[in-house]
Amino acid sequence: MPTLSTTLDPRSSSYLERRQAMLARLDELDETLAAARTRVRARERVELLLDRDAPFLELRTVTGSALVGGVGQVEGVHCLVVADEPGTIEGTGDRAKAYRLAGLAAESGLPLIHLAEPGRAHPERRRVPAVVAVLFGGGTAPSADYTVAVRPAAAEADFLAEDERDAIRLARLCLRRLDRPAPVPPPGLAEPPKYDLDDLVGTADVREVLARVLDGSEFEEFQPRSGTDLLAGWGAVYGYPVGVLSGGPGDLKAARFAELVRDSGTPLICLGSAPVPTPDLAVTLTPGDPAYRARLLLAWPYPGASAEADAVIDPRDTRTALGIALATVARRCA
Repeated sequence: MPTLSTTLDPRSSSYLERRQAMLARLDELDETLAAARTRVRARERVELLLDRDAPFLELRTVTGSALVGGVGQVEGVHCLVVADEPGTIEGTGDRAKAYRLAGLAAESGLPLIHLAEPGRAHPERRRVPAVVAVLFGGGTAPSADYTVAVRPAAAEADFLAEDERDAIRLARLCLRRLDRPAPVPPPGLAEPPKYDLDDLVGTADVREVLARVLDGSEFEEFQPRSGTDLLAGWGAVYGYPVGVLSGGPGDLKAARFAELVRDSGTPLICLGSAPVPTPDLAVTLTPGDPAYRARLLLAWPYPGASAEADAVIDPRDTRTALGIALATVARRCA
């Protein structure tokens, strides 16, 4: 597969100006996230639940919610994890975030694990394939495949734990026993990109982004002489094959490419702006990019990004975030 080249000049004034502006926005994002990350107990419980050294893609971090939620691995299976912070009162933002997270679990076929506090509503079961609920401090047992409660607890719990760590252990045991789909592994070892991810702080040029996100910086372009403002082609991220669309116009080219990608069972990623409103994944880079109805929407930090995105990410984390996201959607695309 052809390898993308780079024309990025890190000494140019345009690059340095954009880099400085992005670093300032990242500082602002860090301050916002630091305020949100006062939810210490919820995060500690999530860390205990996840597999050792497993990455966690936290979602909806800046929505004013006391929930911690995101995608991570438990017993080798990607799960949607929702954790309540003790001592907080449920608000509208919590209910909206829980609804979105449960919807993502349903759309992506992910098991949902809820680390619940008394008096807090449980995410709606809807079409979520499997649910494990862990009740800290009592409360009403939700509709779940398995319920774990810390002593003293409601009699309707399936398992009674001696303390919080025991409850987490039992939750992991429950996940092993669920009739869940086998994880979808990437098809092979992934070669890292040939260019430095740190360069993404100073550019939003789509070809430069792809050169720093795709495995081996390899990209097979589709119809390169047709609709040259629209970039379309195939690559891979952490071994997962992907189709990529960016730019416009070029509706016929975009429609044809999207059809080919979906017929092959490959996830479709829209990067920046593209004329396909419902990709599997999307990453918006600037304020002018459309608000996609994607299964999962990631955004680089820019004004208004947090209002529309599932996760606002550091540009340097784009490859990692896409890798986690692809693990969540690969089963439904196959």
